[in-house]
Amino acid sequence: MAGEDLESRGEKTRGNNNYPSSYYASSTNYEDNSEESWTSWLIPMFVVANVAVFIVAMYINNCPDNIISGKCFARFLDRFSFQPLKENPLLGPSSSTLDKLGAIEWNKIVHRHQGWRLITCIWLHAGIVHLAANMLSLVFIGIRLEQQFGFGALLRPVSSSIQ
Repeated sequence: MAGEDLESRGEKTRGNNNYPSSYYASSTNYEDNSEESWTSWLIPMFVVANVAVFIVAMYINNCPDNIISGKCFARFLDRFSFQPLKENPLLGPSSSTLDKLGAIEWNKIVHRHQGWRLITCIWLHAGIVHLAANMLSLVFIGIRLEQQFGFGALLRPVSSSIQ
């Protein structure tokens, strides 16, 4: 036994038929097909909602009519053109537009009791670059998590899922 080659020993045993053929099938790489395939729907809905909010923000921004100095970037987009790159290098709306739509501003949340900004800021993005980075992360990580645990687990607080 000490002088035997472990790799060739398996072949000898297989030739001797000491074990049933089902043994060999189960000893090879086993693929668990018992888990059902989950079609992700929550994460794609979040992506669509984020893109829709960005389009609304760009519509409200209306760079050509509200520009103070400089020229809008991608002027051919007309109302949806971006703020000048000096103002917003992420290719997006102005900071005043984001503020109107609910960006986080500590003084407004605390002193003016605008707690709704804590929710609305989640959906706002400073530009195409910011939106693309967040949505790619959400798609690559979120869809995998949703497939692994289901959409209900993504919405549950962490403390309630640990028991």
